[in-house]
Amino acid sequence: MSWLYYLLEANLYLILFYGFYRLFLHRETFYELNRYYLIFSSVLAFILPFVQLGFLKKDIIGGYHENIHIQDTAPLLSAANVCLSIYIIICLILSLKIFWGLRHIKRLTRNAKIRKENGITIIEIDHSKMAFSFFNLLFIDPEMNQKDTVLKHEMTHIKQKHSIDILFFELIQISSWFNPVTYFIKNEIKLVHEYLADEATTQKDIAKYEYALFLIQNSYGNQEVTLSNQFFNSSLLKNRITMLNQKKSAKWARLRLLLVLPIIGGMLCTSTMALTKDYTIVDLFPKKGTALNIKLQDTVKRPKTKEIVIAEPVPQVKKVRGVKLAPPPPIEPAPKSKSAKKQMKSVAPPPPPIKPKSAKGEVLEIKLSPPPPPVEPGTVKGKKLSQTKVDQVRFAPPVVTKDKKNLPVPPPPPVEPKTKKSSGK
Repeated sequence: MSWLYYLLEANLYLILFYGFYRLFLHRETFYELNRYYLIFSSVLAFILPFVQLGFLKKDIIGGYHENIHIQDTAPLLSAANVCLSIYIIICLILSLKIFWGLRHIKRLTRNAKIRKENGITIIEIDHSKMAFSFFNLLFIDPEMNQKDTVLKHEMTHIKQKHSIDILFFELIQISSWFNPVTYFIKNEIKLVHEYLADEATTQKDIAKYEYALFLIQNSYGNQEVTLSNQFFNSSLLKNRITMLNQKKSAKWARLRLLLVLPIIGGMLCTSTMALTKDYTIVDLFPKKGTALNIKLQDTVKRPKTKEIVIAEPVPQVKKVRGVKLAPPPPIEPAPKSKSAKKQMKSVAPPPPPIKPKSAKGEVLEIKLSPPPPPVEPGTVKGKKLSQTKVDQVRFAPPVVTKDKKNLPVPPPPPVEPKTKKSSGK
């Protein structure tokens, strides 16, 4: 259910961005900047879940571990499938609202007078008492009072392409229908559009007081048309009149927008450290020199799983008829002391075996016995082998002198008497 975790995380960021707007930017008169903030903060809320800060991750030291899970198919009535089905059904129902609005706009073009001026299609609807725009379409009652003022107002909506903003926030509302903040944001962007158009209309030819009075007198009897910027919208009338008399914000007040940078940093830290997820795509500032533990495994927990660990493949040896293969040499243990290491290095490797050929030219393999294992120094057997054999020579006992005087020579050994056999001879 990673899709559900992604939606929850994105909507959490959307709530934080909207809270910042209500606290610091809601009453400011730099409407163009507020418009761009609402658009880009909403886009950023759905991008941040895919981004992490690599240097904040913990070091994971390990090797390569591969698990292959053989799992049964998930049941159709699982919790994930039920939630996904409900979510898709509600999204489809809300999508029908957009198609219904487009259909209603198309029906208004029937039986209406259509003319084009400067690339804009003006559609005149008699006795409708309405005025709104949708992309390059401008709907207006030809018998309306102060028609030029209304046209100037709606032309601002068309030139600044406010209809694109409305469609964009309609899509956000459809994808995040469970989040009530999306309805507030859509209302805020419509208010900002009206502030921009009212500001452009009252710069010349009409005073703000007369313009506000005109709005009050014509704020009734209008038809509600979705996906459009309506001139006579009674739900937005109070805020529009209030902002007409609002004092202009100081230039330094724009610096408040920089306060959103620590909020974005906190979101990135939360996305990296506090949330566990598997849909990260971009890793900003990855940490160098860290060993990664790569795991290929199924994240969905299902019953009746079997884990198979893949071992290293064993090389296959082809058997030759009539030829016996020598057993592999034993593994030599690592030397313990420095002197043993030097002794091991000084031993030259055995020469490669010579393969003689028979009369027919066939190569014969000679079976060589493996070399004896090295003997560790310090043992009794190692000491005996290390000692070299020396020929033992016996010498006569030395004559010991004392005070430079010759000692008496010892008497000779007694002579054995001859036996009778020897005397008879």
